Amino acid sequence: MSVYADVQVSRSAKALEPEKLAKLVNMSKYPVLITGGKLLENEKLVDVAVRINEKGIDVIACSASSKPLIERGVKPKFTTFSLHYVTQFMLDPDFRVEGKSIDLAIYLGFMPYYLSRVLSALKHFSKIKTVAIEPFYHPHASFSFPKVKDEEYYEMLERFVGALEVRV
Repeated sequence: MSVYADVQVSRSAKALEPEKLAKLVNMSKYPVLITGGKLLENEKLVDVAVRINEKGIDVIACSASSKPLIERGVKPKFTTFSLHYVTQFMLDPDFRVEGKSIDLAIYLGFMPYYLSRVLSALKHFSKIKTVAIEPFYHPHASFSFPKVKDEEYYEMLERFVGALEVRV
């Protein structure tokens, strides 16, 4: 099955290897992981999200993805049905999470056509850097995995999580 994100862009995401994406996350001041509905149908994605949270990265859960995360001990900072809802807050330069300003958002578990519009809005109307750790290239993100096959995707996620440093 081929899945492509919307590609009508003036600036494309930089496709990077997992270790380089992890380095960007490690250098950021306050990154967050934003999870989507695919976590409800894919236990491997839940495992990845839990392990990212264990590295000290806060979670914002969308599309009921909070359910499997809470069951695994993750305490999301926000839970919301709509990715668009949280994005509206992120577009506000004065938006803070417990006094911290988000400088990097990592996206996991979204349908490409849904995530594409949100990434486009953030790219054009905010200073937040975005990282799409999805199995396909997202041109609207600041940084993205390249398009890969399923087997390669899970191996790339493992490399990404393995390269993340524990945040204090």
